[in-house]
Amino acid sequence: MKISEVLQHPEELIPLLKFYGKSKKAPALAKQSDEKWRFCFNHLLKVSRSFAMVIMELEPEVRDAVCIFYLVLRALDTVEDDTTVPASRRKVDCVEFYKHVDEAGWSCTGYGKEHEKNLLEHYNIVVECFLSLNERYQVVIREICQKMGAGMAEHIEDTECYTVDDYNRYCFYVAGLVGIGLSRLFYETGREDKCFVEDEHLSISMGQFLQKVNIIRDYAEDLDEERTFWPREIWSKYVPELADLQKLSNEGKSLACLNHMVTNALGHVLDCIKYMKRIKNRQVFNFCAIPQIMGIGTLVEVYNNRNVFHTNVKLRRGTTAKLVVETSDFDKLMQLYYSCCVKIESKIPPNDPSYNETKVILQEIMNVCMPHVPTVPNLAILNRAVVVLFAAVVAYLINTRGERDGVFVIWKGGVPDTQEMVAIAAFFLVVTYLFSFFGLQFVKSERSAAASF
Repeated sequence: MKISEVLQHPEELIPLLKFYGKSKKAPALAKQSDEKWRFCFNHLLKVSRSFAMVIMELEPEVRDAVCIFYLVLRALDTVEDDTTVPASRRKVDCVEFYKHVDEAGWSCTGYGKEHEKNLLEHYNIVVECFLSLNERYQVVIREICQKMGAGMAEHIEDTECYTVDDYNRYCFYVAGLVGIGLSRLFYETGREDKCFVEDEHLSISMGQFLQKVNIIRDYAEDLDEERTFWPREIWSKYVPELADLQKLSNEGKSLACLNHMVTNALGHVLDCIKYMKRIKNRQVFNFCAIPQIMGIGTLVEVYNNRNVFHTNVKLRRGTTAKLVVETSDFDKLMQLYYSCCVKIESKIPPNDPSYNETKVILQEIMNVCMPHVPTVPNLAILNRAVVVLFAAVVAYLINTRGERDGVFVIWKGGVPDTQEMVAIAAFFLVVTYLFSFFGLQFVKSERSAAASF
């Protein structure tokens, strides 16, 4: 990260330092494992550093199951995603992939690049770790892999996405099923209640939201690779061809289309909040909440942003650190959601075709978040800084005062020099602040009562 960014956003310095420390834990844990698990954890770090960080913070039993679940599905996704291989072969391999999750010694060649290619070529190690898991976890991973492979095969020959229903169905197969699988693993490991298994629509929304964020953000990259996931039902309202969104002459229509896509994704947020409100286990909460808040944070960046059509728009590292570090409990999560919604709302063009729909969705989300948003500003960090400044000023003034006849005196006579005048002014300002604002951090918000929805 550039020093200029830190200077522009000094409030992100402490979150960046905490985030750096947090990011070092995953590689350290990987090194402590035996050889086969070390391979899995290291490849988890290589194929998805962001998810690896939250996975590695789970309790060991849950961590191992989720790690293998992720690697199995990442390997399957590599098979589905490699367009250099004929669609007919990929279709068969996707459908049959689940049969190999417990086939000792099985590996696969001819798919993927770099880390994904190496993962498939040494898939036999993943199988070993899979077979060491509790049978209940194996059942979940195998079933989800089977359903996802069948769903991928169904869409593998599609040249484009036509309707919003097609779009939702695709996102269900590649991400909604992941949400269902994770919920089942959380239940089977005893960390969460059965409601996680019963209310599948909430689990599905958790996955679909993240997938839609990725699809929106990756417009330019996917177009370069001749893949299209934006549904024709949406973009055809604005331009004749999907690639026309890149034309400068179509900027107004392109941004309207982009905002339409973002609004569609925001429709999942209330379900996601309901899901996360039910989580009891702290590690499971962090695992679920951090990707979600980074997802809506990404929507803040891409909304009404013309750069989406030409490059991959990402969160700044400082913003990522702030979101990750501050997502410490449900109240903080709601405050971050509220802040993101306010930012998106401020960017809505008055003449945007989706103006009313976007405003309604954002207001619904903010209404749910409102009881968790404090009515007084968070002055904790500022107060600590003021206390330190107060101690420093007092120490300075004491050291610069003198004694007369053995008695300490405040005033030595004469005109104070410039440094003393500054110190005295700072002393009175700090005392004024302490009397005026220091106690606000102890004032409890009237909105602190938990909201039910």
